[in-house]
Amino acid sequence: MANNTEAETFDDGAIEKQTIDHAETASVFEEDAAEAHRVLRKIDLRLIPIVLMLYTLTFLDRVNIGNAAVWNLETDLHMKGYDYNIVVLVFYIPYILLEIPSNMIINRVQPRYWIGFLALGWGLSVTFAGFSKSMGGLGCLFLIGSWYRREELIVRLAWFMVSNDVAGVLSGLLGAGLGSLNGTGGYSGWCWIFWVEGAMTCVAAIVALFFLPSFPEESTFLTPEEKAWYLRRLKRDDNNREGEQQKMELRGVLRSLRDWKVLTSGVLYLSVCVTAYSLSVFQPAVLTSFGWSSLKSNLLTAPVRAVSGIISVLVALWSDKVRRRGVFCLAGFLISIMGMLFVMLFTNGNLRYMGFYFASFGIYICQPLVIGWCVNQVIGYTKRGTVTAFAVSCGQIGGIISALVFPSKNAPQYVPGISTCIGFQVLGILAVLNMWWWCRWENKQRDAGKRDHLRSLSAEEQEKLGELHPDFRYML
Repeated sequence: MANNTEAETFDDGAIEKQTIDHAETASVFEEDAAEAHRVLRKIDLRLIPIVLMLYTLTFLDRVNIGNAAVWNLETDLHMKGYDYNIVVLVFYIPYILLEIPSNMIINRVQPRYWIGFLALGWGLSVTFAGFSKSMGGLGCLFLIGSWYRREELIVRLAWFMVSNDVAGVLSGLLGAGLGSLNGTGGYSGWCWIFWVEGAMTCVAAIVALFFLPSFPEESTFLTPEEKAWYLRRLKRDDNNREGEQQKMELRGVLRSLRDWKVLTSGVLYLSVCVTAYSLSVFQPAVLTSFGWSSLKSNLLTAPVRAVSGIISVLVALWSDKVRRRGVFCLAGFLISIMGMLFVMLFTNGNLRYMGFYFASFGIYICQPLVIGWCVNQVIGYTKRGTVTAFAVSCGQIGGIISALVFPSKNAPQYVPGISTCIGFQVLGILAVLNMWWWCRWENKQRDAGKRDHLRSLSAEEQEKLGELHPDFRYML
């Protein structure tokens, strides 16, 4: 307390006293694990439920076309041949083109306004799609990655990605329930699916407009003491984190796109999404090809996604605890390949349905891991924002591929589509092995002191090294 009294003798004593008090409070947080846990829990409760709700509903809207297809969508809109596949495909094109620009915008606009605006626009689009009379009528990862240290990130991303599984469960149940309204008011079941699920997304978007938090540097729900401690904590994990949020500039994005780790993130997420979107959009149709009714096919997608969601979170907790990523990605791809082979090669409906379990929880183990692993390997807002945007953009190419390789004429085994999924998962395995081997080699070089010559650079130049700094170690 003597230091505080002495500080008060200066003209700017109040400011200096506040700084000293914050430093003392920060040291208390650093020494008290219970206090650190309390602040992290406060952040989790403010951030994760909102983004989980948003992503659940928007993903539900994305995959509900699979449920709508078994409730007279193609018949009412006079669709034939590849028409349904083209409708699924069209969605992904703007997603691919606008993902990086979107991350540049969210870096300049309050996330709650931008994300809320996008969710509201999407919800309205889905709602009005229910009025279609012909075929022609028919950003969150970056924010989460900025709030958590590397060893805390995967489990949060898993909770975010479990939205896919929650949406999968809800999609099956809502598809069955809303589809059963078929004929109500003179409208087919697919119309009710679009109307109700789209309206739910609009409501969630309005909630986000008011309650979604900003980036850590601009947060207002933490006390000044908590915020000061938390920013210091993040900086120790990210040597390139400044006091103020860096803005994503086009020059920095283009420079980041030359980094092999960023490019690898695209290959990895593409490898995941070909299978993930195939399972999400076409699973009801595949189940119907077993000879099962539309209602049964919708309902039986739900338990598959529930199991995969639980397993993905448990694996994420394990991954964060042991600070390893590659081995879990490798296991996920191999398990999913085994499941897809079951679906493609067996003719018994029950065995093929079991294959969907293995295929789903294997690929959904990989989904948060590959994004989090690639974010773990880079430093700075620009490169982190580029990694998440580029990976997600490449993932949507997987959506286009899945839309093209599952035409109904290939039922009931869907050999071309499932073979394509397996081929991309093999590509994912190769990308995992490449990332793991190179990062392990580079860590050994740094442990041996072969990058220590970089310490002779000025402090300012060392700040710009990012993950090239000799103190940085890549996640394996």
